[in-house]
Formats: sequence, C-alpha cells, structure tokens
Amino acid sequence: MNALSRDIDTRLPVVFTLADLKQQLPGDEQAAMALALRWLESGQVRQVAPPRPVFIRLGSGETPAEADLCLALRRAFPSLVVVGGSALWRQGISHERDAVLDCAVSEPVERCPLPGVRLHQRPAGWLDVVSRAGGLHGHLHEVPLLSAEMAVADAARFTDVWVPDRDHLDWRTLSAERITAAQDAMNSL
Repeated sequence: MNALSRDIDTRLPVVFTLADLKQQLPGDEQAAMALALRWLESGQVRQVAPPRPVFIRLGSGETPAEADLCLALRRAFPSLVVVGGSALWRQGISHERDAVLDCAVSEPVERCPLPGVRLHQRPAGWLDVVSRAGGLHGHLHEVPLLSAEMAVADAARFTDVWVPDRDHLDWRTLSAERITAAQDAMNSL
C-alpha cells in the first residue's frame, strides 16, 4: 500500500477532497478514508475545517502558498470573504501588512487548523447583507474582499478581526458616506 499511497499522492493536487481521493481508489471507500487518516496523522496534509472533507498538502510543515490556502478555504466555505486588515492591506488602504489572513464565513466553524489563516464566523444572512449593500470589492485568488468601508464597519461591529492602527490607514481613499452606509448595513444584523 506504501507504493500505491505514493502514486496516489503524486496524482492529487495540493488541495483535494475525500471524493477526489476515493476516485483514486475506486470501489474501496474504506481504503481512501484510511489513507487520508494516515496522511493526517503523519502531518502530510491538514483538513481545512473538520468535519469538512477538504484537505491541503503541507510540504515540510511550511505555510502553504496563499493561492492554495484560498482555494482550500473556498472549497470548504462557499461564503468565504476576506475581512479586516487583510482586506484593507490588499486594497492599498493600510500601510501595515497583516500577519495572518483574516476571513469571515457564515457556515458554522469550530476551528481551522491551517497555518496563516484565522476564520471568523458571521451570522446567517451576513453575506447577503454585505452583498446588497455593495460591500464587496475585488478578489484575492478568487475569494471576495470586503470593500474598505465595509471592512471598517464589519471590524467595528464584530470586533474580532485585526485592523491596523488609525495612523496606518490612508483616510483620503475612504468615503465617510460609504462607511456610514456600511455601518447601517452591519447594524441590521
């Protein structure tokens, strides 16, 4: 099984699901689950957010590339959005870079063992409210970003994300009217 395990490992992409692994072992669902468990226990892969069956390979314990992290998170959480200082820095509003990628999800999440990522749960309907208010602006590896004004309003409403110090924000690029509209939208939750 060791040679088979290595062969399957080379055919799977960096981000894969249990269904992808099962396709490599047709008709042997238990073998696929056992192989996934062995890889988890050995540290070769991490599960994005148990119990979701999405995995990401880790090379030598290093932090995966941001594009791979985003793909893995997107596959596990359809409501994924980049928030807080992570959204502000990637839009050039903050002069202070984030240490971890802050993302919000509407799905229940207890933990996310991925290095370099912090997930924040938002109430059901959060993404709908943000979308209707025009609070999405751009993407990071196909993951939507909160607009700068919505990122400020969301951080003020939920207080669970990192945001840069006021002195490290480019206030000339922020709209007071859009911040007020974003705060009104957040207050409706």
